[in-house]
Amino acid sequence: MAKSVFFDTQIITGVSDGTLPATVWATIIGKLSGTYEYCASFTTFVELINALAEGDEARFDQNRKRLMLLTSPSGCRLLPMPGQFIRNKVFGLPTCRPEYSPERLQQSWIPIIKAARTKADLSSGDVVMASLPRGIDLTFGIDLPVLRRYMNDGKALWCEELRLAKEGEKAMPPADLHAKFILRYDVFASETEQNIKLCERALDAAYCHLARIHLDCTRGEYRFERNDQDWIDNQQLMYLADPELTFVTSDKRLIAKLGKSVDRNRVLEFTEFARAI
Repeated sequence: MAKSVFFDTQIITGVSDGTLPATVWATIIGKLSGTYEYCASFTTFVELINALAEGDEARFDQNRKRLMLLTSPSGCRLLPMPGQFIRNKVFGLPTCRPEYSPERLQQSWIPIIKAARTKADLSSGDVVMASLPRGIDLTFGIDLPVLRRYMNDGKALWCEELRLAKEGEKAMPPADLHAKFILRYDVFASETEQNIKLCERALDAAYCHLARIHLDCTRGEYRFERNDQDWIDNQQLMYLADPELTFVTSDKRLIAKLGKSVDRNRVLEFTEFARAI
């Protein structure tokens, strides 16, 4: 089976903004052919769209450029939402969130974002996608505030759960209980003994990441307002449920949290990956 790779958000923004050399990125993408399938995670896709939603009009083109860079490599495969990805890849179940399916993103969202002249047009549904006789235009848009709430609510819930754990000095839930939680609230699959075991193994990296953060939290070392990005990182690690996927990041702090994970070897630092490929 062919291996696949996806890149963390800060790599995409770094290349787009010039802090990472575009020549290095182009070389890496060129070398992927025949070795890795290039993928873009839903988590990074939505994080970049969230930057569009929060950014002002003057930065619209710059923020859009990041999104186009993410999806521009030939043969780019968009990955579903993390829970939907696990639902399909690990359990063979059909996705149940068609509004955020890769096909919808590829066929609707990306063309609309490309065609938008301004952020205002994108938000208000005034992006012209086709013109009909008699001067009638077909216009579309994307509900940016909804996506912003999706990100902010996820981060807020993450921080609140950890805050409660810290105040109550609660022990880290065992891996099987964590798997049950994901099955119930993210994957929407039955909590059978077999499913729990499958989910527990699939989420080893995400669980080890959460366990390290929980430890820091209960020790009093964790600052919630400075670490809401950890929710995004944990979402990214859920894609390692597919044993053929490799995650490339520039975040050494994230990598350090995975020392006990059996999937640590599939999380590579950017320069390490660039040398290896």
